[in-house]
Amino acid sequence: MFKKYNLKNLNVRIIIIVILLCAIGFLLIRSATKDNIDYQSMPQRQIFGIVVGMIAMTVMMLIDYNLFFKAWPVVFITSVVLLLMVRFFGNTTLGAKRWVDLPIIGRVQPSEFSKIAIILNLAAVLNYRKKHVNSPLTWGMILALIAPQLLLIVIQPDLSTTILCTMAILTMIYVAKLSYRIIAIALAVVVPASIWFIYSLLNGDNLFLKQYQVNRILSFVDPQKYQDKIYQQENAVMAIGSGGFWGKGLNTTSFESVKNGNYLSEAQTDFIFTIAGEELGFVGCMIILGLFITLIIEIMILAKNADSLGGRLICVGVASFFTYQTFIHVAVNLWLMPNTGLPLPFVSYGLSSIISSFMLLGLVLNVGLQRKKKEKKESIFSDL
Repeated sequence: MFKKYNLKNLNVRIIIIVILLCAIGFLLIRSATKDNIDYQSMPQRQIFGIVVGMIAMTVMMLIDYNLFFKAWPVVFITSVVLLLMVRFFGNTTLGAKRWVDLPIIGRVQPSEFSKIAIILNLAAVLNYRKKHVNSPLTWGMILALIAPQLLLIVIQPDLSTTILCTMAILTMIYVAKLSYRIIAIALAVVVPASIWFIYSLLNGDNLFLKQYQVNRILSFVDPQKYQDKIYQQENAVMAIGSGGFWGKGLNTTSFESVKNGNYLSEAQTDFIFTIAGEELGFVGCMIILGLFITLIIEIMILAKNADSLGGRLICVGVASFFTYQTFIHVAVNLWLMPNTGLPLPFVSYGLSSIISSFMLLGLVLNVGLQRKKKEKKESIFSDL
């Protein structure tokens, strides 16, 4: 189960970057919740999540990732069972049933841990079928493992996580040498379907979406018509702009503070980047984004030096999740996308989010410990 690794291959830089992000996140969460009696325990709970996450990361780092490939039925069944528990025994909050209470463990959000299962399942299939990536059998295997998990996530409803998972899946499949002919066929289907989807929404057809999801999309397309639905993002943009270059300072008591005026709900999760913009300013936001960019580059370097296609796909999948989730979170806070409700990895409050993120990092570090003996001299994207 545990292999003898050369610890010289451990990427300590990734661990340092994540610790810095967690430290910044803790300070921002403490500032965002200090005036709310109901939320004042969140900073301490976040520290607990970080500690548990680092322990989980260490365990995942030491277990050979190939064992997860061999145990793919266990990974798949565990993910599906947790998602089914949400369906039948879950807790509903703000119109969505995404959480379930487990004995001893407490409340968890299974969709966060399904990200791990999806990456491992997909990487296992593509690694096993690497010479037949474009065959119908491979696609059937992928659909059989991935579709049930995505379906159970989207009906919670959790459209944002479903989209995020889909984007990561497509990236992994592309890296596995997907045929351009299949890509062209897929685009020929997806583009018209997307146009029809948007047209239907604009004409009052909710399709399979909940009303609050429709409102979020329509308020982004036509903000003047849905003034009562856009206050969150309006206030977010106002707060970020008011921070200027250096920000108003952590835990600011400024009367003009958007945060202090309680104009942002769930600021510690969905709008944590707004708190960074107001209190740390442009400089603080660039530091956060710089850390994420460096983290992604480090993971992609590990992908380049992975000892197998499966290891490379794990790194690409994790990098995809962090990249897309960070981009979407920041874009929502800047009102460049409809409000989706995605946390910022390692920075936003959320025990399930931070523990699952650390577990993903553990997989990446495990791939790094088993890197190729001789590194190629090409660019980090040469094999991708």
